[in-house]
Amino acid sequence: MKRSRVDKLRDLMGKKEVDYVILGPTSNMFYLTGFTDEQMERPLLFIVSRDEAYFLAPKLYEEQLSQTGFSVLSYHDGEDPYSLTRMEKRSRVALDDQLWTAFTYQIEKRFSPTLSLASSLLMELRSRKEQEEIDIMMEGITTAESSFLDFLNEVKEGLSECELARKLEEEFSVRGVSPSFPTILTSGYNTSMPHLRCTNRKVKKGDVVIVDFGIKFKGYSTDSTRVVSVGSPNPEVKKVHDVVVRAQEEAESSVSGMKAKDVDRLARSVIEKEGMGNFFIHRTGHGIGIDVHEDPYISKGNEEAVDDNMTFTVEPGVYIPGKFGVRVEDMVLMKGRVRPMNSLSKEIYIV
Repeated sequence: MKRSRVDKLRDLMGKKEVDYVILGPTSNMFYLTGFTDEQMERPLLFIVSRDEAYFLAPKLYEEQLSQTGFSVLSYHDGEDPYSLTRMEKRSRVALDDQLWTAFTYQIEKRFSPTLSLASSLLMELRSRKEQEEIDIMMEGITTAESSFLDFLNEVKEGLSECELARKLEEEFSVRGVSPSFPTILTSGYNTSMPHLRCTNRKVKKGDVVIVDFGIKFKGYSTDSTRVVSVGSPNPEVKKVHDVVVRAQEEAESSVSGMKAKDVDRLARSVIEKEGMGNFFIHRTGHGIGIDVHEDPYISKGNEEAVDDNMTFTVEPGVYIPGKFGVRVEDMVLMKGRVRPMNSLSKEIYIV
């Protein structure tokens, strides 16, 4: 499977006249090789040319990397790693977008390449998911959702937002998974700030609570958001929630081939018709896969077509400063039309 992905990459390299792709231990390396690790001070690179693909890595990784099925050029401490490569000078090189500047500097100094970003190649492949990837993501969503439903039993007055966020992440841990991003859990007036993680504010009766959560499962990410109310929600929250859900459902009526900006427009138009357009302050969604945020971005001005086998979020929101905010987020798969991957109800969960 991974070698076929390298073959597809080579086809794109030929079309875009790229001689080498150089990746660090990022999501791109995981996509092509199945290997993932933290980037450290020694260069650990995966290099793809028109006729070979290999790791350039410290000796201490040699046995580990050999299990991927790709060849490994290993070097000892004190040895010049770049002297081992078979790269030609003044070639056209696509570098991993997240490669450390220190390594980019050495590659540029040594080989004088014409540089471009590897994302122009890799995202074209990664944005259209294989069935194996879709199956993993579906299983991940099921695990994340069961964690959320069990977590609801832990939501009580007097606990702080950060205490509640930790309780949800404990549910992940029980299931042997970790968060794909730090849980966003806010309450009351804090919910008007979409990316506030959590604070020591204690949850009290009548609060609206936003829970934006996800897990990493077999290398792939999930990302979902639901609204919780401690006691019955007030009428204004219910009204805004209804508008947000209708906006989400309108965007989820999209069909394959639509431009990303048009999917965004479907959601935005519902909120604008209710006079709340100024309170919808972010894009409608983002692609999701190995990374939580990747192509395609469901936003104003994005002319990219949303094609079959793309997975992305649909997450409209309304945020009234100093009062409250509401966001509902599904992960979806484009397959002729949008197909929600989540099973959770979109309701307000009353605890």
